[in-house]
Amino acid sequence: MSWMQKLYRTYEYVQEQGLNDEDLALPFHMSKAVHLKVILNDKAELVGVERFDVKKQVPIQVTEKSSKRAGSTIASYGLHDSLQYIAKTAGNYLTIEYLSKVAEKDNGKKWKEFLAGTDEYKQKFADTEKAKYKDCFEFYEKQLSGWAEFGKLKEINIVLQYIQKGSLIEDLLEKQIFSFKDNILSAGKDDPFSLTIVWAVEISNDPHSDLWSKNSIKKQWIDYQESQSGEEREQPELCYITGKRDYAAKAYPKIEGNAKLVSANDTSGFTFLGRFLSDKQAVALGRDVSQKAFNMLKWLIKRQGIRNGDQVTVAWAISGKPVPSPMKDISSEIDWDNLDISAVENPDEFSSQTSSEQPSPDWSVNIGRAAAQIIKKKLHGYQAELKAHEQISLIMLDSATPGRMALTYYQEFLPADYFANLDAWIDDFSWYQRYSIEVPNGKKTDKRTQWRFVPPSPYSIAEAVYGKSLSDTLKKQLYARLLPVIAGGTSVPIPEDLVRQSFQAACNPNGCENWEWQRNIGVACALYKGWRARHHDLSQRRTYPMSLDTQNCSRDYLYGRLLAIAENTESYALYLAGEKRATTAERYMQRFAEHPFATWRNIELALKPYQERLRNNGKDTGAQAIGEIMELFATDDFTCDDKLSGEFLLGYHCQKMEIARRIAELSANKSKTHE
Repeated sequence: MSWMQKLYRTYEYVQEQGLNDEDLALPFHMSKAVHLKVILNDKAELVGVERFDVKKQVPIQVTEKSSKRAGSTIASYGLHDSLQYIAKTAGNYLTIEYLSKVAEKDNGKKWKEFLAGTDEYKQKFADTEKAKYKDCFEFYEKQLSGWAEFGKLKEINIVLQYIQKGSLIEDLLEKQIFSFKDNILSAGKDDPFSLTIVWAVEISNDPHSDLWSKNSIKKQWIDYQESQSGEEREQPELCYITGKRDYAAKAYPKIEGNAKLVSANDTSGFTFLGRFLSDKQAVALGRDVSQKAFNMLKWLIKRQGIRNGDQVTVAWAISGKPVPSPMKDISSEIDWDNLDISAVENPDEFSSQTSSEQPSPDWSVNIGRAAAQIIKKKLHGYQAELKAHEQISLIMLDSATPGRMALTYYQEFLPADYFANLDAWIDDFSWYQRYSIEVPNGKKTDKRTQWRFVPPSPYSIAEAVYGKSLSDTLKKQLYARLLPVIAGGTSVPIPEDLVRQSFQAACNPNGCENWEWQRNIGVACALYKGWRARHHDLSQRRTYPMSLDTQNCSRDYLYGRLLAIAENTESYALYLAGEKRATTAERYMQRFAEHPFATWRNIELALKPYQERLRNNGKDTGAQAIGEIMELFATDDFTCDDKLSGEFLLGYHCQKMEIARRIAELSANKSKTHE
């Protein structure tokens, strides 16, 4: 339960700092989307109504039971609520016509039965719903009366007097907020019973009329709820978080939608039976701890959670200072339009990219190793803000069903370890990744490809591994498998099946768009490089440089270089001829990865006409480069027809990037000569 303790301690620390953020709910409060504000005067008369055009999130008072309200449960909020709770005459507007309209929009079983039922069945159904609405109002009225008697607050007494009159819906009809036509109550395009209504009370010499923002009301509601503890002969229990005796929480709030992280109402199953006699023997949380910890979790999710559908990842420090999440694309941490190159080991290497017209480097083609160094500096800036012994917590949650949320990962780190692990992810898994950026061009913007030497984002990995078969379920499973690799440091290797699947996708350029294929190659190279860097067999561990390694005589690496040269040669010949189509190397790439020696003979034969065309035009035919690579093969390596490993892609990609670098260099020198 250390994660609960960290959430509780974070809440206490943030409150001590005096943070004024409505999104961080107080105990027995929660943030709620509201739609309508009803304004009363000091005589308990409705004097105005305000409809919020956009859903407004405000903190409202809740009880333990209503904080997890769902379905047919009757449990009112403390003050602000929907019509069935706060309108005494709500049941009068549950007409057969209104219910039929609701049933037509709802596919639930009970509504289908309603539509198919006889007139007698429909009337009986309506009477049952009316009785339920009556119970809702009586519950709300009784709770509000208890609060009014406890605190003697004037605003609460005014609201109580007004709802007891039972004129809310009629007043809203008079103000033309609601309409009643054809025996159907409506609020424009909305169902009036789906609206959450908040109260405001105008009192002379009090400029603050909105009751949800009044600190006196918030504080008194907390006092009132705490005063309810100990009723019904309840005895204090040992709180598993604070180690002190406190009244145990009877219900736990919802975190996302109707999903709860902790639940103890299943007394008929095997949640705790068989090991304990009661749920409190399994775990007991004090009411104060439960409210504060879960409110802090909801605040952190909204403030800095990284979402993937129903899955969310949060990294935080008790001090509340920013902590980068491992599941966020690290490259997005950088403002690439205003780069700080002070972290670059050799900033002078970019001087060749500058000119009098463009005094700053042109990063739009290839950022290279500088990207990883700049990102590391950014991350170390976060680390500098944290104390050396201040713990960082990392949690991943997932809603398996609409009503249940699971904790799928939790780990605590010291700042030095956390950021060292992120550095290790950058060092081990950085490779050229393809990004598309927009570059201003007069009044228009042009899209250009940018290569950054960074780790691939989790989303890019998911797209590369699963391609068109990627579903929300697969993506959540993949993110859950990647998080320990990114945050766990060098001791956690990446699953080999992900490396294998990404390799297969990268070797199949025919199954996707060209930009997708380029992205897949970058991802596959990064995963293979990281897999080898963290290989479980120490003798198999190896690090690969980002630049072309001309001393690498590995069979797989050399075959990759050969394919890149062949592809470039044919591509250049096609370009000169004004033709646009896939090269032989691209079309045979998948087969080449399976049978390199046999396939190379086909590629080499198909390449000769294009080499002849280039020779006739006085261009480089690539023959010299191919010959130099062939000389590096060991005697038996070249003729071996076994399938290639991921190292083949490293050689292929490095050779392609080297060719692109040389072309850019020649182009730059040519431009300077013309100047």
